[in-house]
Amino acid sequence: MTDDIVKNLYDKYFKKWLNKNYKFIITILLYILYQSNFLISFVESLGLSIVNMTITLRVLCFFINDIIYIITLFFLFKKEIINGLKDLKQNFTERAILSLNCWIVGCVLMTTSSVIISFILKQEVSNNEALVRQSIQLAPIYMLFTCSVLAPLFEELVFRKSLYGLIRHKWLFIMISGLGFGLLHVLGSYNNPQDFLYIVPYGSMGCAFAYLLTKTNNITLPIIIHMLHNTILVVVQIIGG
Repeated sequence: MTDDIVKNLYDKYFKKWLNKNYKFIITILLYILYQSNFLISFVESLGLSIVNMTITLRVLCFFINDIIYIITLFFLFKKEIINGLKDLKQNFTERAILSLNCWIVGCVLMTTSSVIISFILKQEVSNNEALVRQSIQLAPIYMLFTCSVLAPLFEELVFRKSLYGLIRHKWLFIMISGLGFGLLHVLGSYNNPQDFLYIVPYGSMGCAFAYLLTKTNNITLPIIIHMLHNTILVVVQIIGG
C-alpha cells in the first residue's frame, strides 16, 4: 500500500517535474563538474600530469576540456539559443535597446559598488579580478576564449536559464541569480570575510542579466551581452598589460 502511494506520488509529481526540468539539473551538475576540474582530474588519473606539462600543452588540455563543455551545452540548449537569435533578428531595435540599458545599469552599479568597496578595503581590485589578470598575462589568447565564450555561455545557462526554469517567481529569481553569480566570483578567491563584500558588484551585474531574461524570455540576449562585456574587459587588460 505504502509502495503504491510513493509510486503514485513519484509518477504524478516528481517524474513530471523531472521531465520538465532535467536540462536545468544537468546544466547545474555540469557546472559543478567544471568547477571541480573533473575532466582534468580524470586525465591525471590516467597518469598524465598536467602540472608537469609545458604551458602550451597545459593550455591545450584546458582548451579541449572547455570545448567539450561548450559542445555539450550547445546541444542541450540548441533550440533555445537558435530561437533567441530569431527573436533578436525579428525585434532587433527593441531587444538591442533593452539589452544595452540593462548592461549600462549593471555596469554603473558594479563600478560604483566596486569603487566604494575598494576604498573600504584599501585594495585596487577584488581577488578574483587579480587572479584573472594574472591568468591573462600568462595565456592571453586562451583567457580571451574562456572569458568571452565559455564563461558567458556556462554562467548564463546556469545562473539565468536554469535558475529561471526552477524559480518562476520573477524577483525571487533575480535576487537568487544575482547572489549566486556574486558568490561564484568570490568563493574561489577570498582571503577574509571582508572579501564577500564583492558579492555586491558582481551580483549587480548578475541581477541586470537576470532582469533582461525575465523581460524577454530570451537567454541568447544575456549570453551575447555577457560575451561582449567580458571581451571588452579582457581586450582592455591585454592591451593595457
